[in-house]
Amino acid sequence: MATDILEQIAQAIVTLLSGLIGGTPTVVAVERPLRMGLPSAPRDGLLVVRQDLPVEDEEGPHGFKQWMQPIVVDCYAVPSDSSTEPIETQLNAMRAAVEQRLRTTPTLGGLALDLRIREPEAFMASTGAFEGVGVVAEVLYRTLEDDPYSTGG
Repeated sequence: MATDILEQIAQAIVTLLSGLIGGTPTVVAVERPLRMGLPSAPRDGLLVVRQDLPVEDEEGPHGFKQWMQPIVVDCYAVPSDSSTEPIETQLNAMRAAVEQRLRTTPTLGGLALDLRIREPEAFMASTGAFEGVGVVAEVLYRTLEDDPYSTGG
């Protein structure tokens, strides 16, 4: 069975970000949530790639469907009581690494027309167990009007 273009885009982003594992800053894993709205178990150095609902972009040419797909990469950091470094230092480094990696391939190997970085989102557990920053990207892509498995670049 063929894989639709949106799933190919999500997989391409996970593959692209997997290149950060084991580097500096410390990234231990890149995952996608198994259920919508429920992230994986947060742990230090984890990146979670999640999709929001796409928005149709009316600017596409006749015969094509053009979409803006929001993708958020949540970067998790677990504060340590023994650390003397601010948690923001780790989050800033993770955010910069994710943004830089996403910018290296804005067309995701021809799957997308463009990838744009937007304002980040901060988050934290009410218990203080983890903190994070969400790197927000918008992926502009198009398909043939009657074929969500096609690329329409």
